[in-house]
Amino acid sequence: MVWFFSAIFVSKPKNSTQKPATFHIRYRYHTFEMKIGSTILITFILLVIVVFSMGGGHGTYLPAKVVYPFTMLIAILTKNGIGILPTIIAVGQIPIYALILTKKPKWKFIILGLHILAVIICLNLQSEMFE
Repeated sequence: MVWFFSAIFVSKPKNSTQKPATFHIRYRYHTFEMKIGSTILITFILLVIVVFSMGGGHGTYLPAKVVYPFTMLIAILTKNGIGILPTIIAVGQIPIYALILTKKPKWKFIILGLHILAVIICLNLQSEMFE
């Protein structure tokens, strides 16, 4: 779990027999809004890296096949390229992973296994379009 610094406050003594001041540190989990913001940021950064690595069709598709294997599987199997449906799946994949891991943390190995299986299948499929 990721923790963040919440507050430090100094408590003043109630009478002269108490210690002069004590420091209290509180930690909290990320709020829901912070998780959404970080998920959107991670999604955007990954999409930018993958799109730039593709180089408008003149680069490499390896990062796309590793980060977004379900998108690339659909694009390879339909032989239509990366259209609207694969793009929507790519944009939604990381937030869906984050939602599943937030709601069902015990499923992390299932998600990881499915992702790795999809990557292996995607890397082994031959396609003239995505070589």
